[in-house]
Amino acid sequence: MSASGVVLAGGRSTRMKFNKAFAEIGGKSSLQIILDKFNTVFSETIIICNNPELYAGMTDKIYTDVYPSLGPVAGIHSGLYYASSDMVFVLACDIPFIDTRLIGFMMDQLGGYQAVVPQVGGRLQPLAALYSRSCLPVFERCLQEDKLKLVRVFEELDTLIIPETELARFGKVEEIFFNVNDAAALQKAQELAGRLS
Repeated sequence: MSASGVVLAGGRSTRMKFNKAFAEIGGKSSLQIILDKFNTVFSETIIICNNPELYAGMTDKIYTDVYPSLGPVAGIHSGLYYASSDMVFVLACDIPFIDTRLIGFMMDQLGGYQAVVPQVGGRLQPLAALYSRSCLPVFERCLQEDKLKLVRVFEELDTLIIPETELARFGKVEEIFFNVNDAAALQKAQELAGRLS
């Protein structure tokens, strides 16, 4: 089953004070940890970013947003736009502990849905979700109509939500979706990586 993996690395990293894609955890950058996982699961891996030169050589498919400076909705849209597979898993570059077995499980669930999205603490996780390329027109329309909140986009998609009880089969949910987006989180991620290795 062919699928594309898309890493979103276009955030401004304001809380981290440096590009969080390159935050080092256990001797590797957050982005490299994700790429290593993606290379075992997907037929192609794409990076969506603002400064392609920073990522040269990390994968052969590096693109900027089709609609620049419009946040995560534009990032997901670009991933869907450039992907060659009908199934596209999108992950933010600051979620390095994602479990590849969970990704496989989500791929098995897509079926006739347009998206499969985990729900953690009552909140959808659209930046660690699986999308069908059939979502592309919806994202396109939302960008054109200035609907830039991801939760609004999901109102228009036929989505399967994976509850926390299901996610827990793959490990500690708060670790799988742990967000390395500031200095304190990076410290915790390093401790986590040490424990998980």
